[in-house]
Amino acid sequence: MGLVLQGCLLLWSLRGALTQAAHAGITARVTQRALDYGVQAGMEMMEQIIKEKHIPDLKGSETLEFLKIDYVNYNFSK
Repeated sequence: MGLVLQGCLLLWSLRGALTQAAHAGITARVTQRALDYGVQAGMEMMEQIIKEKHIPDLKGSETLEFLKIDYVNYNFSK
């Protein structure tokens, strides 16, 4: 498991502990810089996961009656 993911899990578990305790012993502040880093690290991790996965091509058509569109063709490929 990556270091970034472990850090996220630690923060999540601390959040749960802090919201359940009446008098929390830890107060944490997350800065915008930390949030930006988390987004950047998460995007890099997701890009790596997507590159390793095989996603099949999708082709087809649909009728979207709720949007009053009779016929839509779609083609998702790499």
